[in-house]
Amino acid sequence: MAQPLVFAFEELLPWKTHAQGVYGGAYTEIVRELARRMDLPLEFRPCPLKRCLYMMESGEADIIIGVRDTPERLRYLHFLKTPYRQHSSDKVFYVQKEHGVDIHSYADLAKQRIGVTFGAAYFQPFDLDRRLLKEEVPTMEANFRKLALGRLDTVVVPEDQGEAQVARLALRGLVAKAPYRVADPSPRSIGISKKSAHAGKLERFEDAMAAMARDGTLAALFKRHYYEAFNVPPDSVQIK
Repeated sequence: MAQPLVFAFEELLPWKTHAQGVYGGAYTEIVRELARRMDLPLEFRPCPLKRCLYMMESGEADIIIGVRDTPERLRYLHFLKTPYRQHSSDKVFYVQKEHGVDIHSYADLAKQRIGVTFGAAYFQPFDLDRRLLKEEVPTMEANFRKLALGRLDTVVVPEDQGEAQVARLALRGLVAKAPYRVADPSPRSIGISKKSAHAGKLERFEDAMAAMARDGTLAALFKRHYYEAFNVPPDSVQIK
């Protein structure tokens, strides 16, 4: 039997989910399909992000998805040339639909109570701006519940994750996106550990990923495991 492809798995709703022993989400299904095309058994290794990255650096894990290709990570990760997404999701600000604040520019964030998720990075200068009234909570869901109750003025979030939360929590009639948004044109690609036992198969990984984009598999997985699974209206956010 072939040596397993070890997946460093950090839960990231709605893209990577884990409930009652079942691993799901569109990103998970992309890795699962890639492993199938490589004819490799897939082994899930749940871990917090810091631990996942350490495992990738040491070669304890082979593959990861949903992380940026920073200069530091490029030391120990090879990011496949074919991205699973052509660009990252815009960062958007949700407000109450009725009586919500007006946010048309960065300056409009001043003096607003802004919900953020603990440990998350959004964009600069926002992340380092200590003048803003940012309230941290452990989960994105908690932020949206606080916004619906009027305990926050706005919630900042990647648009794709925000739309899934709004649909899941049935908040479509209570919250809306403000006009101000910040684009993130950087692509997202799967990372392979440079110390992976499968590093010698890199060309095969590249070919398989290119084929998944070319034959429509990626689009189909996003349709089934994002839009349909979370009841997200296709016109509310575009995944490219």
